Amino acid sequence: MLDTEPERSWEVALKESAHVIVTTVACLRKRPNVLVICGQHNKVLAEYIMLESQRIGAHPYLWTFDENFFLRRQETASKNLTTLLEHMCSLVDKSGVVIWLSQFEDMKKIPARSRKVVYSFWDAVDQAVKSKPRLLVNLPSPKYIRSIGINYLEFLAAFINGVKVDYNRIKETGSNIASKLATKKRIHIYHSSGTDLEFNIEDRHVRVEAGTLEQCYSTGAGCGVDVPAGEVYVAPIENSANGLLVVDESEEYCVKGLQLQFKNGKVTGLKAERGGDTFKRFLEQAQGGKDRIAEFGVGTNHNMKPVGWSIYDEKALGTAHVAIGNNVHLGGVNKASIHLDFVLNKPTIKADEELVIEGGILVQ
Repeated sequence: MLDTEPERSWEVALKESAHVIVTTVACLRKRPNVLVICGQHNKVLAEYIMLESQRIGAHPYLWTFDENFFLRRQETASKNLTTLLEHMCSLVDKSGVVIWLSQFEDMKKIPARSRKVVYSFWDAVDQAVKSKPRLLVNLPSPKYIRSIGINYLEFLAAFINGVKVDYNRIKETGSNIASKLATKKRIHIYHSSGTDLEFNIEDRHVRVEAGTLEQCYSTGAGCGVDVPAGEVYVAPIENSANGLLVVDESEEYCVKGLQLQFKNGKVTGLKAERGGDTFKRFLEQAQGGKDRIAEFGVGTNHNMKPVGWSIYDEKALGTAHVAIGNNVHLGGVNKASIHLDFVLNKPTIKADEELVIEGGILVQ
């Protein structure tokens, strides 16, 4: 790495992001024992989170997954994962908060015969972590971000802006949108790309992700918050969706001009300008109710702009997203091996014929 002024600016911005994550998002003064999980690619941010935690008097422990070490010591490392899992679960049990940065840099480097063992290990860790308040920090490797056609520096700027935000404003915006949806039945989404989709949310709980762990602490429940954060979401009635969802382009799913036709909640037709056959095969290989409507959400983070990755774009104010697949974790009843989000930028949304969002602008 070159010792340049721009690089020092990024370093300062990451330090400031770590400060916000520790003090405002995780509120670590209330839960001082914290476990930080990361990969080699985001260890710099993880170390800043450690230092910031120590500065305020918290007690952090950093655990880093190193894919290169695993590759060099593959046979020994695979055998030791069972013992390591017991150690990890012990760390989770003693932690008041878990801050989990993405741990994989490039899983394709690990031979297929070993991936199953590694995935099984992390699935078990995930199950243990679900009992704790946790932050899921979405900062994947530069290699992955570039592989889906996104400029990494633009992506990093979006991450920093999305973290350094007014969380009271996110909460207020989310509460306003949720109050407009909470008593409604029918949701209708329009978009200039051709989307014209309607579904039912009657008696389904409309949830607000305000971006901090405050609510987790107040309820005493284990729950997760994304970083960056900001959305209102609900699980629609699984057999209620009818109409057309059009996605201009998704590098994640390698499709362009994707059209999903819904009837009684299920995808009954699929075509695309590019990548349709590949996407169809991917769906066919998934398990459970993979092609049923799963989620409807609206972004509330006013500091974020869409960059081309759905996990980020769905948080940006002025976007909405519709998902298919699993929604049990959202309060629904559909079980599936996948959950796929499709983001619409600047949609128009009506709830029982009341205009809620017009062209991406919240109607006051």
